[in-house]
Amino acid sequence: MRNDYERSMDDSNTELENSSCNFNEAFFSTAGGQKKNTRGWHAGALVVVLVIIFVILAILTGVLFGYYYTMMDELNVIKHNASDSNLKNEVSELWKSVSNIMGDLSKIKQKVDTTEGSCTTCPAGWKLIRSHCYYFKSTATSWDRSIDECAIRNGILLVLKDLFEMDALLPTIARERYWIGLRRDKKNNDNWVWSDGSPLSFSAWNDGEPNNDKDNEHCAEILGGVQMWNDRTCDHKLGYICKGVWSC
Repeated sequence: MRNDYERSMDDSNTELENSSCNFNEAFFSTAGGQKKNTRGWHAGALVVVLVIIFVILAILTGVLFGYYYTMMDELNVIKHNASDSNLKNEVSELWKSVSNIMGDLSKIKQKVDTTEGSCTTCPAGWKLIRSHCYYFKSTATSWDRSIDECAIRNGILLVLKDLFEMDALLPTIARERYWIGLRRDKKNNDNWVWSDGSPLSFSAWNDGEPNNDKDNEHCAEILGGVQMWNDRTCDHKLGYICKGVWSC
């Protein structure tokens, strides 16, 4: 038969076990809350860091543009007054400075392009390339029909803003041929405009192109094999590339 001492020891052990359980529940509850708070803090800190980076890049771009235009003004003054070898040397040095500034601006632009208005995911069927979404369709259709097909998908027939963007697409284009959103201006056949209405700011025409063969080649295609552009009859059937225009 158990004595009072043994019963007292059992009661003590039971109380210790209950206290241990209560402590574990309180500890893990507090730790879970701290983990959630930590995740929220990290997400907020990341957003703040990205905003700060963008502001710094924008300020640097403004400063460099200001310096660039100041240099251009000085160059214009010197060019009109240059009469001896010393001034000509100064002009040469200033042109080197301008060249360096333009190189710095190009690097900053690349960084801004990768942080501002960029996508991290694309809709089904679209490809994410250099922070933008593109849709590649190999089914052959006319240039005008390609415009409509891209609009149905909430995009535009490919508008290439610079050589960096074109180079990024070439591995996916491979050796295929696709329509791009470039067409002769209907009011002036010597001018080309993009499908979004913007003027042609850079070009990558193949040798001898655009030649407007038989005065009937008014639309542009990109040739994956030679990695250049060609003008072609707009009714010709080719694949096409759409570019997403939505904000991410």
